[in-house]
Parts: sequence; C-alpha cells; structure tokens
Amino acid sequence: MTSPLTSQTVLSAEQLAQFDEQGYVIIKGALSRTEAEAYRQSILSMMPSNLELPPHWGSYEGRIKPMAGPDDQTFDTPELLPLMTNEKLYRAAGELLQSSALRVMDGSVGITIRNDSHRDQPLSQTLHLDASVPRTADDFTFTVQELQVGGCYYLTDVEPNGGGIHVVPGGHKIVEEECRAAGSGGRHLHQDWKQIEHLESVEITGEAGDFALLHHLMPHGASHNRNPTARVAYFVRWVREDQTWGAGAKPEPGRYDEAQLAAMGDLGRKLFGVEDW
Repeated sequence: MTSPLTSQTVLSAEQLAQFDEQGYVIIKGALSRTEAEAYRQSILSMMPSNLELPPHWGSYEGRIKPMAGPDDQTFDTPELLPLMTNEKLYRAAGELLQSSALRVMDGSVGITIRNDSHRDQPLSQTLHLDASVPRTADDFTFTVQELQVGGCYYLTDVEPNGGGIHVVPGGHKIVEEECRAAGSGGRHLHQDWKQIEHLESVEITGEAGDFALLHHLMPHGASHNRNPTARVAYFVRWVREDQTWGAGAKPEPGRYDEAQLAAMGDLGRKLFGVEDW
C-alpha cells in the first residue's frame, strides 16, 4: 500500500507484517534526538519547582500524569501540538487505517520517575485496552473502520526496566478470539477489558524520538521505572474520519484559537477536522 500523502511508504513489508501478527510496531526516528530533547524539556517544565503536584494531576507509583485541567488530559498547546501533526506518523497511520482522511486525538503526557517498590512486579497498572468503542456497545466489529492506531513518543531513551510501555505480542488477536468465542457481549469481558490479568506482557524499549504504535485491541500497561532517567512520553491516536463509533467527527466551532491553528499547519487543520480533506 502506498502512503496516503506521497508515493513514499513509511512502513516496510516486514513492519506491516509485524503489526498484523504482533499488534504493534516501532517507528524509529519519528523525531530527531534534538527535537525529542526540546519536547522533553517542555514537558518537564510543567513540573512545579516545589514538586507540589496540582490535585487534578494523577500520581501513582512513580507514574505522574499531568492534566491540562480537571478531566482534561490533552496538551494541544502550540508548543506541543506539532507532535500530533507529525507527517511520518500520519503516513504510517494512514497505511494501517487504509485511508488518507484521518483524525488525530489524545495529546496526553506521561512522566515515570524511578520507583523502587514492588520489585517483583514489572507493571504498575493492570493490562487493559484503550479501545475507541463505547462501553454501551456489546461487541467490537473488528473492521478497519473501527480500528484506531496509537501509542506514544519516547522523548527519552527507554532501556530495559526503564518504564517502557508493556504489550502482549499478538494480544489483539487474542482479544478478538475471546470476543468471538463469547458471542454477544464480548466487549464486556474482563470488566470491559480494563482488568486483563490472564495474559503475559513484554516491555517495549526504544530511543528518544521513537514512537511505539499499537492496535487499539492491544492489551497494554504502564511499567515501573527502575532506572535513574525519568521516562517522558507523549501519547497520540489516529482514527479514520468515518470511524464506526464517531471518533472521527469534526470539533465544535471555535475549539481552537489562532495560535493553535497556526501551529497545526495545512495537514494539522485537516487532522483536527478544522478543514475538510
């Protein structure tokens, strides 16, 4: 399949096969190391100098989740918004979603500092799905129109036991098999797939500037960081404009200000639904 933006493909045949079989792929060098460092510093500057975290931020066993506001995890400021309009990642997502008309979302941030507790447990949260399928639905459709792909930039080098995201190789296929075997109601297995305790996971390592790209039915979870370097990550997801459950809808008028619109560029204004494809 050719890229929806140019004739140049991003994913090799081997990477496409890995995504199909394993449910994830690493996009090397989505950012340069210089760019990754600049974004890392921008995110770390959110941390209060007195380390008094705002009450609406999340903090659990070394995982710090800054929040833009109460119940708002999206950091789409002009400084960070270009992370959501990365052309290389857009093209890769388009190849997997088989469409050039995509929407981008998420924009959340994760900082994982060293944590020496629970040495016998690699994960700091239970494996789960972040599926763009409402819990009111009884079943997944398993179509490309339903599919979302997404994951996180590593803005630091993430070595083994460094807080890398954990995945279950082939987990998206396991989820589909269990749902189909269950018949109607497969969406609600394992507490709506938020408590997946019967599968084994592996840690994804990578270099600053790499992007870990996952299938939306991939069981995954955060892990403890046992290393001195704080892991800094920024999360992005893509869906088709015609996504089955409406995730590709346009934003409300006036959602973005002039500074954000300028930072989006031509591609971003389409990805955010401000302009038509």
